[in-house]
Amino acid sequence: MTSSWRHSSCGGMTMASRRDFLKAFSISALSLPAFDQWDFKKTKVAEMEFPAPDDPAFWRKVRRLFPMPENEAFFNTGTLGASPTVVVETAVEHLRKVASAICEWDYKGDDWISGYQAYRDIREKVARLIHAQTGEIALTENATMAMNFVANGLELRAGDEVLTTDQEHSGGKSGWQLKQKRWGTVYKEVVLPKPATTPGEVVALFQEAITPRTKVITLSHILSPNGTILPVKEICAEASRKGIFTVIDGAQAVGQIKLDVLDLDCDAYYGSLHKWLLAPPGTGFLYIKSGRAKDIWTTLAGGQWDNHEDEGFRFTQRGTGSLSLLMGLDAALDFHQAVGPERIYARIKSLGDYLREGLKGTEGVEIHTSTYPAMCAGITSYNIAGLEPGKLMDELWTRKRIRIRGVRQCTHIYNSPEEIDATLEVVREMAGSARS
Repeated sequence: MTSSWRHSSCGGMTMASRRDFLKAFSISALSLPAFDQWDFKKTKVAEMEFPAPDDPAFWRKVRRLFPMPENEAFFNTGTLGASPTVVVETAVEHLRKVASAICEWDYKGDDWISGYQAYRDIREKVARLIHAQTGEIALTENATMAMNFVANGLELRAGDEVLTTDQEHSGGKSGWQLKQKRWGTVYKEVVLPKPATTPGEVVALFQEAITPRTKVITLSHILSPNGTILPVKEICAEASRKGIFTVIDGAQAVGQIKLDVLDLDCDAYYGSLHKWLLAPPGTGFLYIKSGRAKDIWTTLAGGQWDNHEDEGFRFTQRGTGSLSLLMGLDAALDFHQAVGPERIYARIKSLGDYLREGLKGTEGVEIHTSTYPAMCAGITSYNIAGLEPGKLMDELWTRKRIRIRGVRQCTHIYNSPEEIDATLEVVREMAGSARS
């Protein structure tokens, strides 16, 4: 490593304190307390102390709620969010509870594993986040699972068209491609500009691509490769007028931007909660508009497969899973609300704008994300002309301990302007070297 940055906005352990922590953990792990001595509430978000909203050091203090080392910066939230300490500890403590007190489980009270209960309290929190009803929400492991529930469950005939874009993640399109191969439906892609410059041009492309055989429109709310926010509300309105079922991939949207499924008026919406919501991996959701779930068959048939009183439970119940992960999700939802959704979205957007402004002023840098204000937030995809993409990723880590993925950089509340300045320093130096 040639250099590394440190600044006051990043809280965390020093090397000495990390050694002390590991030493203490190795001792405590051999002498775990009895079950009745556990105080599970200590890890609850409700008992945490958050900085006041008007505190000038608000974001520096929030950064200290994450366990990442203070001299490292994580900019790959689009793949996996960095969970705050309370989320990690909530899931881990529940795992310990199950392991240490499993003999106490008499089946008379709450379940200790997921997969068999409705979990309406957690589903209600997801519903509140996206402005839906609890019964419209199913808990899934990820966005790919949720997408497959819809793709497999909808009855389509050979020749029926499924319309999407040419920039979808494999987790959002593979189920529809399988349906084409197995049942003869037509998987049809709209070629989008890279990047799109206005919402209107995207809507026009979909209007031109719709035919009388189009039965489903499925597309990302935010494109995973480049972070462009698509005008899904306008596309859903066009689809509704023509009786077309709409399915939105929100894997990159939930937790990054404000989301109101009632306003979007889509028929189905799904997402992964381990990204921008900062929940543990293995947590996701599926929303199906009330009245439309009856059109979707259950794919993984558990005991609730024919439950049409609680459609969300029908898709949630599919056999044994980890309740510990759901406890972590519950904590992540509470953490999101405690910090403040609107505050989070504004911070993500302002940091993304700051990065893009710096990149636009750098000769030799090509930005692949839309810079139209309503079509960008926390994801920025860019590259340096003449430079192999992986080279920038490696150099940022080696020089500054900054982690991006390829040529995609994602800003979140655990990032800071100083970290972006450090990024731009390396980018400008490498861009200059590539030109010489």
